[in-house]
Amino acid sequence: MKMLLLSTVFVFFRQRAGTFFVLLGILFGFLSSVEHHAFAVFFLTGSNGMAYLFAIWLLYALLCAQFVVTIWKQPEYTFIYRARMWPSLMRLRRFVLMAFGLLQPLLYYGIYLLTIAVQDDILQRLWPIFPFYLILSVIIILSAEWRIRNPVLYVPVKSRAYIRWPFRRPVSWIYWSFEWLFRERGVTLLAGKLGAMLVAAGTMLYYSTDIYDIRLPAVGLSLAYLLNVGLSLELYQWESQVWLWGRSLPVPARVRFGRMIVLHALLIVPETLVAVRNAPLSFFEVMQLYFLGLGILVTSHLYFYKAGGLPESGMQVFLFGFAALTVVILYKVPLLVIAGCFLLVSVYFYPRWYKQ
Repeated sequence: MKMLLLSTVFVFFRQRAGTFFVLLGILFGFLSSVEHHAFAVFFLTGSNGMAYLFAIWLLYALLCAQFVVTIWKQPEYTFIYRARMWPSLMRLRRFVLMAFGLLQPLLYYGIYLLTIAVQDDILQRLWPIFPFYLILSVIIILSAEWRIRNPVLYVPVKSRAYIRWPFRRPVSWIYWSFEWLFRERGVTLLAGKLGAMLVAAGTMLYYSTDIYDIRLPAVGLSLAYLLNVGLSLELYQWESQVWLWGRSLPVPARVRFGRMIVLHALLIVPETLVAVRNAPLSFFEVMQLYFLGLGILVTSHLYFYKAGGLPESGMQVFLFGFAALTVVILYKVPLLVIAGCFLLVSVYFYPRWYKQ
């Protein structure tokens, strides 16, 4: 059982740590408790609420099943096929525990729905989630059973490409980083950019309803830019865990720092375009907000070098930093001054923290 948990469940959540981090930022940074309550009541009482909930949960369960089927055919997972020697009841029991381990986020949300149902006296509308859990766990169990009965004991060397690009891959570290982000961390990229653009659009729409100064979009877009910290973490993992030999190359520190600036400058372009699209901002105001977001994200990225990744206290550090930044913005400190301070701090600490 420990083998299943460590090799499958633990690896699933470790590889998608950035995705869950971004989703937590969206759910608890963008949505208030009132909105969470409204969604829960809709799922429990809406005419199609449970259907929408099941569709969302089904997508997550299919993602888990696809992960199990894919990762168990890798060469280092050949030991997993020894599970066929387990007695049927033992194998079923262990696969059930593995399935519920992968479905942990859904179980936690089910507990939240239970508290809302008790609070609003609509407990009789909660019963469909239990068949949902049964169906979703069966999907994962059947996927695991199918994989161990259809082992893959070889590594495909060549695969037929149906679409061939008319150009060769550029010899560029920045291109390789984004290519890896799109191909290997597509879910994280989708969730991160969706949440950040929603926050940016909501901020700018509210900004357009009355006459406000630039402090309102500065606070809102700071949160939108900060939601990219999950993608920034993925880029750190690409550099420190995937492309290991890159650190041994004789590249000056200033070149590496410049690459980090360019990566994050490209990363926050979509939110900036959303802000320009949804509010009448001048070019100078857009540049102030853009450089503020760049300074925030680059400084946040440096924290990963200092801590060697994302520690358990990482969320508190970023939330405290955002609260402090909000206070500074509300005191009418010029945005370019704040952005300049962030970049100067990054220049100073980068050669010290990068060596760790």
